[in-house]
Amino acid sequence: MTEQADRPRCVHRINADGRISFVNDHWLAFASNNGYETSRTLVLGQALIDAISDEETQHIYAQLIERVCASGRAIRFGYRCDAPDRRRWMQMRMHRLPASEEIEFASELLHEEPRPPVALIHPPRPPSPPEDVLSMCSWCKAVLAEQSWVEIEQAVIKLRLFVADGMPRISHGICPDCKDRLLAGESTS
Repeated sequence: MTEQADRPRCVHRINADGRISFVNDHWLAFASNNGYETSRTLVLGQALIDAISDEETQHIYAQLIERVCASGRAIRFGYRCDAPDRRRWMQMRMHRLPASEEIEFASELLHEEPRPPVALIHPPRPPSPPEDVLSMCSWCKAVLAEQSWVEIEQAVIKLRLFVADGMPRISHGICPDCKDRLLAGESTS
């Protein structure tokens, strides 16, 4: 595990209109290391909500932002941000900047561990038919497989994902356990 002082923080901020007003170098490097081509020019001014893939997760973020604005207190929660060859446990702190209407999102890596590569989460993937869409929890990275939420490796086996031609698309959402913890104000780590 990395020492606290050595952990770079990936930071982005939104203004009162919900548009991204700042990203730091660590945020850009993290996005690049995850296979996304981005730059400050492409990101700044974009609505945060447009970067969130599904309506339920958009709703959760809206509630968390509203809670931070209303209470003036920071919210901290754990989440997973896996790469094809490793699991990553992270923590985000959302808070309102002093004397400002900006909300800051600061994420740091808590722990990571290697694993055999999982092609399911490796971008880019060839397109698949619309009915081949998997739901993955944006917080814990569990996958919905036959009406239960399981780890990615279990979903690959249970759903026989590599038997069919092409890879399914992934729709990010939130599993019931993470949703309950976030709305209750508990940490998800």
